[in-house]
Amino acid sequence: MPYRITEDCISCGDCAVVCHKDAIDDGYTYNTTGDINSTTDVVRDGAMEEVPNPIYSVFRITDDCDDCGACVSVCPARAIVKH
Repeated sequence: MPYRITEDCISCGDCAVVCHKDAIDDGYTYNTTGDINSTTDVVRDGAMEEVPNPIYSVFRITDDCDDCGACVSVCPARAIVKH
C-alpha cells in the first residue's frame, strides 16, 4: 500500500468516494443500535473489538490501492500520507 491514513482522519469518506479501485473502507462490519453514547461489538479483520461511538470510524487503505493519489487531493484533514 503506497499510502496510509493517519489518526487525523475525520471519517468524512471523501477518499472512499473518489477511489476508482474501491481500495478505501472503514474496515468494520457493524452490529449496532446506532446509539452514539454506547459501545458496540464489531468485527474487524476477523477479530471482535468493542468500539466506542461506532458511528465514527477511521478509514483505511487496502491492498487494492494502485498509488493514483486521488484520495490525497480530496482529504480535508490531510490525513493521507505516503507510506
